[in-house]
Amino acid sequence: MKRVLLCLLGVLLVMVEGSITNYINLFDVSFNIVLIYITIISLYLDELEVGIIGAVVGIVKDITIGGIFGVNALVLFAISYSISHLKDKIYKESYMTIFTLVLITSLFDSLVNIAALTLVYSSYKISMLALRGIVIIPLMNGLLSIVIYRLFKKSILKLKED
Repeated sequence: MKRVLLCLLGVLLVMVEGSITNYINLFDVSFNIVLIYITIISLYLDELEVGIIGAVVGIVKDITIGGIFGVNALVLFAISYSISHLKDKIYKESYMTIFTLVLITSLFDSLVNIAALTLVYSSYKISMLALRGIVIIPLMNGLLSIVIYRLFKKSILKLKED
């Protein structure tokens, strides 16, 4: 039941991201709340469970937001599975750990999306995509992850207990 609720929460975050946070732009970039969510829950669930949640949420994100179909599903699945696989070797309760993980996952997500965009759409300048994807997006998501983790730390740590 907990996994279904976590999946539904991820789908709800996709809707919030598509309807609200995509219109909050800093430096022409918006936050990726779904990526932060998947990164944090991956620290507390098994590989298969969180991999399925990541894939389902990614497919819903691909359907609702658009872009190249399947890219978000593959990225979220790879991120969730790999972090969950390494969860025993990571100190989870540190803000710096959360910041670093979200920074790395945002960088991975940005690089995959830059590669996919430059192959399909050639209208974007690679220098602007690289600046946004390698510097701005990971830093913004990392800073937001610290705020989210601080606000919801008690709820997140309940995942560890179950």
